[in-house]
Amino acid sequence: MSEAVQRVKEGELILKQLEAGDYVVLLDERGRELTSVGMAEWMSGVFAQGHKRLVFVIGGPYGFSDDVYNRANAKISLSKLTFPHQLVRLLFVEQLYRCHTILKGEPYHHI
Repeated sequence: MSEAVQRVKEGELILKQLEAGDYVVLLDERGRELTSVGMAEWMSGVFAQGHKRLVFVIGGPYGFSDDVYNRANAKISLSKLTFPHQLVRLLFVEQLYRCHTILKGEPYHHI
């Protein structure tokens, strides 16, 4: 498959998993860069808006389709560096855990 076709097909699979009330965040190299504290504060704001689900999406090797970009509510970048998708999963899960500990005031994140 060409890169364009692969993006479209992956996009269709992603969009099938989303629900109407979802707040969709793409992990994208062109997204907004945040500190861990900044991300925790941003997530707190999203939760306060009352969205049904907060859905983070990691793109395929060629990025997202236009339809997925159009459906997204926000884009976040974990780094300007490029990482393998398996490593992004690990880094992102750690950041989610860190954000939750920051929001709870737990000592995991040393401010």
